[in-house]
Amino acid sequence: MDELNRRAYELDSRGGSGIMLFIAGAVVGAAAALILAPATGQDTRAFIGRRGKELADDVTTRGKQLWDEHGDRITGAVRRGYEQAKGAAADAVNGATDTGQAM
Repeated sequence: MDELNRRAYELDSRGGSGIMLFIAGAVVGAAAALILAPATGQDTRAFIGRRGKELADDVTTRGKQLWDEHGDRITGAVRRGYEQAKGAAADAVNGATDTGQAM
């Protein structure tokens, strides 16, 4: 048995100690979060709400700028794609009709 497999076997044979380590880590992390928290829950929620609104406003503004700059190109590309798809569908129907196949 190589070293890596031996270590894996030893970890598996310890039973529930891995779960206990996980729980202990979660408790220590929660305690550290409570001790080191820079603001109250209400302040934190208000901050997150403000930042979320700012982010949404920034995304909206940037989206409008991009549309103003590139909207014509996007519209043209969509229109060309639609026309090509419509032509391909018509060709497929006409080809099936010409060969006597039902669509």
